[in-house]
Amino acid sequence: MELGRRRFLALGAGTGLAVAAGGTLTGCADDSPKLRSGGTLVVALPEYPALLNPAQGVSEEARWIADAVVEPLYRYREDTTLEPVLAAADPQVSPDGLVWTIRLRQGVVYANGAPFTATSVAACLRHVSASGTAGEWAPYLAGRIKDATAVDPTTVRIELPKPFGILRQFLACLPIPHEASLADPQSLVGTGPFKPEAITPGQQVRLVRNTRYRGDKAPLDAMEFRVVAAPAARVADLTAKRIGIDPRLAADQLKPLQRIKDMQAHAVSAPLDLVTAFNMRRAPFDNIAVRRALAASTPRKLVRDQDFKAFAVLGQGPIGPATEGWDPTYAPYPDAVDADRVRVLLGESGRSGPVDFTVLLRAGDGLLKPAETMAKQWGGYGLRATIEEVAPEVWRQRRGAGEFDLAMSLRRPAYAVGRTAFDVLAPAASDHPDNTGYRNPEIDRLLAEAWSVGEATRRAKLCSLANEILVRDAVMVPPVYPRFLTGQARSVESIDEKQMALGRLELATLHLRS
Repeated sequence: MELGRRRFLALGAGTGLAVAAGGTLTGCADDSPKLRSGGTLVVALPEYPALLNPAQGVSEEARWIADAVVEPLYRYREDTTLEPVLAAADPQVSPDGLVWTIRLRQGVVYANGAPFTATSVAACLRHVSASGTAGEWAPYLAGRIKDATAVDPTTVRIELPKPFGILRQFLACLPIPHEASLADPQSLVGTGPFKPEAITPGQQVRLVRNTRYRGDKAPLDAMEFRVVAAPAARVADLTAKRIGIDPRLAADQLKPLQRIKDMQAHAVSAPLDLVTAFNMRRAPFDNIAVRRALAASTPRKLVRDQDFKAFAVLGQGPIGPATEGWDPTYAPYPDAVDADRVRVLLGESGRSGPVDFTVLLRAGDGLLKPAETMAKQWGGYGLRATIEEVAPEVWRQRRGAGEFDLAMSLRRPAYAVGRTAFDVLAPAASDHPDNTGYRNPEIDRLLAEAWSVGEATRRAKLCSLANEILVRDAVMVPPVYPRFLTGQARSVESIDEKQMALGRLELATLHLRS
C-alpha cells in the first residue's frame, strides 16, 4: 500500500470520516483546514468479524481492519486495472494457462521483523485453496490451485488444475500474512503501514504505525475500530464525535447527516449485491413462468425510492453497475409493473389459484422492509409471500440444505472477487455447490470460459451474455442494486470515492485536519 497516491476529492454526496483523538470538528469547504499528521482515527464496526485473519475471512469488517496491516500481491488502481504491491511485476503465465510464475518485491519485511519471501506466499496460496483450511475463501479458491511452491526467496510458482485467468483479480484481493500466522483466525501479521497494538475480541482493535514499513510513514498515529451495532447508534456516535467514520450508513440516515455542518456522507455504486435465489428443485419456482411472473411483478422503482431512499439502481439482472459485464443500455424490465404481462405469465404457468411461497431473509441485512414492499405488490397478483427473517447461522443452514423457496441476502463480495462477476454468476453453474437447481449447458460453457480468460474485456462480454440468459430464465432477479453508503466527520480527510466504487475503504492513507 503506497501512501503517496493521487487523491480523488469527492464531489457531491461524499463519505464521512473518523474523529481523531485530540482533534476538533471543523468545516472543510474550499477554505477547509489543512491536512496534518498524527492523531487517531476511530471507525465504527457494525459487527466484530468472526475471522480477523484475512487468509481466513473475507468480510468487510475484517478487511477494513486488516487492509492497513496485511498487503496483497496486486491491487486495483482507480481506473480498475491492476498494479503490483508485493509482487515485482505482472505474472508470467504459461501458454496453456496452467503455470503462473510471480516475481516478488525485495527488501520487504513483516511487522515482526521476519523477511517477506516466496515461502509465505506459497503457504498462503496453499492455505486458501485447500478445502480443509480455506475458511471463507473456500467458495472462491478451494480446488482452484493444484500447488504453490517457492522456487527461490523471490519467486513463486503456481500450478493450476485448469486455466483460471481470473486468478490475478483474486490475487489483488488476497492479503499475504506471515506463514506462521495462517492458522490463527485472530492473527494479523503483515507488511503494511500499520500493525495491531491491542485486540479485544468481540469489541475493538487498535492499530498503530508499523515502524518497519518500507514506504512513506502513515499519516495517522493509530486507528481504532469499535463495535457499534445499531445504525442509529453509529450516527449518534458520529455526530457526538465519539467516532469519525460510519462505514455502513443506513439509507434513511444519509440525508439528515448531510444537513449537519460538520458531517459528510457518500453514496457510491459499488460491488454490493441484493441476491435472490429461487429453489428450483421444488414448486412453485421449478416453474419458469412463475419465476418470470414474480420478476415482472416486482416493484423495483418503489423499492428503490421508498425502502432505499433512492440510494440504489433499478435491478436488471444479477450483474450490477460496478461489476464486470454491466451493460447500462440493457433494460429487460420497465420502470412500472406491466400488470397485463404478469397475468399472461401466470396463465402460461398452468397453475390455477394463488401461488404460496416463503421468502427467507437473513437478520442484519436490513431487507425486511423491501421484502414487505415486494410481498404486498406480489399479493395483488395472487403471488402470496410469507416472510421469515432468521439468524444468519439459521439462514446459512436452511440455504445450504435447500429448505427455502426464495432466499434473499445482501452480499458484499469486493474483498474476495474485486469487480469480477464471479460471486453473483458462479452459483448458476450446474456444478457449483450453491446451485439451486438451475441447469443450462450454455451457462456452464459461458462461465467456464469467463473464469478461464485473463483478458478483462473478453470476460466482461461473456458475463454480460450470461447475465441476459439468467434474466431470460428468471434465475436471479434482484429488485435493486444498493449503493455503498458511508458517513464521516469533516475533521478527517475525505474518503476516496473511487476506492469506494471498488467496494473498498482506503483508511490507512487518510489524514486528520488541523
